[in-house]
Amino acid sequence: MPQRVAPVYKRPGRPQCTRPTTIIGEWLSDSGLTEATIDAFKICEQVRGDVTYAVFPYLRDGELINAKYRNIASKADMRQEAGAEPCLFGWHLIDPRQRSVAITEGEIDAMTLHQVGIPALSVNAGAGNHQWLDNDWSKLERFSTIYLCFDNDEAGRKGVKEVANRLGLERCRVVTFGASKDANEYLLGGASPADFRCCLSESKTFDPDELRSISDFWPAVKALFYPSQEDGHHPFLRFGDESQVWFEFRPGEVTVWSGYNGHGKSLLLNQVQIGLILQGERSCVFSGEMTPARQGKRLAKQLGAVDRPSIAYLNHMEQWLRERMWLFALVGTASIDRLISVFTYAYKRYGIRHCVIDSLMMTDVQSDGPGAITAQKEAMRKLANWARANDTHVHLVAHPRKGQDEKRMPGKQDISGSGVITDAADNVFTVWSAGKDGEDASDEEPDAFLELHKQRNGDTQHRRLALYFNREAQQFGTSRMRRPHVYLPYSTASSEPAV
Repeated sequence: MPQRVAPVYKRPGRPQCTRPTTIIGEWLSDSGLTEATIDAFKICEQVRGDVTYAVFPYLRDGELINAKYRNIASKADMRQEAGAEPCLFGWHLIDPRQRSVAITEGEIDAMTLHQVGIPALSVNAGAGNHQWLDNDWSKLERFSTIYLCFDNDEAGRKGVKEVANRLGLERCRVVTFGASKDANEYLLGGASPADFRCCLSESKTFDPDELRSISDFWPAVKALFYPSQEDGHHPFLRFGDESQVWFEFRPGEVTVWSGYNGHGKSLLLNQVQIGLILQGERSCVFSGEMTPARQGKRLAKQLGAVDRPSIAYLNHMEQWLRERMWLFALVGTASIDRLISVFTYAYKRYGIRHCVIDSLMMTDVQSDGPGAITAQKEAMRKLANWARANDTHVHLVAHPRKGQDEKRMPGKQDISGSGVITDAADNVFTVWSAGKDGEDASDEEPDAFLELHKQRNGDTQHRRLALYFNREAQQFGTSRMRRPHVYLPYSTASSEPAV
């Protein structure tokens, strides 16, 4: 089996810096850090014009992996080495025999814990960025206990859950430092090494805790009414550069996609995945009826909006897709349990949050006969529970019942099965082709329709969207002009543009 090519990172040169002067020393001393701690982490000083930066070197296995530069007068002025490998800060101080470690949200907090005798590492880019997990995964495997010491705020709590899910709930514990925001604030408040050890001993596991007051969720309720810029939104349904703001792909949900054979549901879902990737998501796709090469050919046309991309363009697409889309590479029938097992690994190892099953017919779930209702209900229960447990989104293709009149658009009740599929799903879409030849680009009539029949957690419960198809680019769009959208620009794409 071919090995996946790892991302190529650039090792930085030795930073242009000096030993800390009084300026940096006083700045770190104001954070309660001693000279011994500063020396242990090899903190340096860099002066650019009239700006002084503290330099935090990221050392691992005796090698400089990255460096962070922090303007001591402005936290907003912070940068890391371009092209460097994201990794944890402080590896050079962790004893190889150590089997427990703390992970903090910032370098100063990791230095604080080290100073009070607690082995600690720090993430390189705050609570919401977990690229370091991909690169430090193997080094973290040896720890039986990982203390997550993220900031005691909403972003920190969200980050703790995401990291724990990937590292393994059974070995992660959540640490808070009284009413303090973080470890360093706790130190500055007068905490002793014994106080810190007490915080670790009182850390919480991820045990089930179903019974909670609804007031615990009230900040989220308020955010739904008055979302802040920081809250943002979940990825939208997107065609080209136009986002359909009435539908978001929320984590922990299952979306059913249906449509008659040959009406474009798989093609459209492929394009939807591209839109999700461009919003920062990663996908894993199982298509039991299509070879990986055929999937790639269709994907390439949609990405470049050309019928026949050049070799150079295809090479560019290959590199771009390498860390963005994966396949469950099986042509034929897959079991639901095996799909969930592989999706679980993909989520934990690569942070994949969108998993496609195309289609339910290509799984081991019984579609008719005695026991079919029970089998379908159990399959949907497994998929829904898995999506919720891992904050991922499952896309499930389900065919309509046989014998339906393809001249009318299928509804929710036309989907093959007992009804438990659509009942258990959070969202239900159908795709319907208008049955045109698609060659008359001047025709203002839609080529297809995408209809939303159910959205459990959204404000829009029903919507029909007219779509126009560009055959060469294999793209659906909302404009009558049928102009294709270049999802992945490239200067020498092809001499055969899709127009």
